[in-house]
Amino acid sequence: MTKLLVLLSAILLLNSNEEKEIVAVYSAISCPCAQWKVKDEKENIYLERDNEKLPEADRLWDGKTLPFQVVVKGKFKKGKGIPKGYGTKGQPEPAKIFVYSEIRVR
Repeated sequence: MTKLLVLLSAILLLNSNEEKEIVAVYSAISCPCAQWKVKDEKENIYLERDNEKLPEADRLWDGKTLPFQVVVKGKFKKGKGIPKGYGTKGQPEPAKIFVYSEIRVR
């Protein structure tokens, strides 16, 4: 029984590291907090690019057109935090971070 539990735990751990594709909706709210939501969910999240060659999601919105959505492929970091290089006025609040390796405007 213990071996079965260890095997199941290993399978779940491996599956949690798989990349997935989500649709993220920009909130455009006036606060130093996370500005994105996974479509059809309520919790705000941060988007963080996997490398410097990718466009920065927070700079893609034209400032007018809503709803603004992007499709991103990547994975969530464990726990909550602030993305590296996140610049804003005020003290940002920790939230879930989705690190993307691909991005396209929807």
